[in-house]
Amino acid sequence: MAKEPGVEVTADGPYAVRGIPVFPGRIARSPHGEAKDWDVDEPYETGRVVMLCRCGRSRSKPFCDDSHLQGFDGTEVADRGPTARRRVTFPGGGLTLTDDEGLCSHAGFCRDRVTNAWERMEAIDDPAVRAEEEGIVFRCPSGRLVLIGEDGDPIEAPFEQGVVVEEDGPYWVRGSVRIESADGHVWEKRNRVALCRCGRSSNKPFCDATHDEIGFRG
Repeated sequence: MAKEPGVEVTADGPYAVRGIPVFPGRIARSPHGEAKDWDVDEPYETGRVVMLCRCGRSRSKPFCDDSHLQGFDGTEVADRGPTARRRVTFPGGGLTLTDDEGLCSHAGFCRDRVTNAWERMEAIDDPAVRAEEEGIVFRCPSGRLVLIGEDGDPIEAPFEQGVVVEEDGPYWVRGSVRIESADGHVWEKRNRVALCRCGRSSNKPFCDATHDEIGFRG
């Protein structure tokens, strides 16, 4: 039986992306360096299965060139429980902003020179503030921030499934993609996920912003 489209984490090796497109992309920033939007290009011309580098050392990034065979520990150590049990809540105006800080990839959409996503919840009754807050949360690639509506359901952007290769950053996996561990465990489906690309995360397979600390380029 053919496997469902998605991402498979191979043992101490690359991500096998099956049946979904892979795009190059980058974060568009203001003159002050603030993250404002995503700039995503046309997808790479690839086959049905794409092997994406996970060790961070490939010379043909984002694609795997077997550099991991020189020695890469890709052991997955992230908490396998549901993200809901780790989330801190910030209610306001009938909505709730939830925050799983351990998933942060340091994309930076959550704050600017004036305020941040948490403070905006205090004025969320204002339709303009709500629209701005939703846009900020939707652009958060890791799913650290999620807005919950009055009905208790997440408010999410309707992304088509795909993997965006963030310039100098992680893989932004969007659209509730199936992600399977090397041992067959299937991670909780989330609309927005950031997977480690530098090979150095302490929360593998997810990004923990180590790429910022080590100056990863690719």
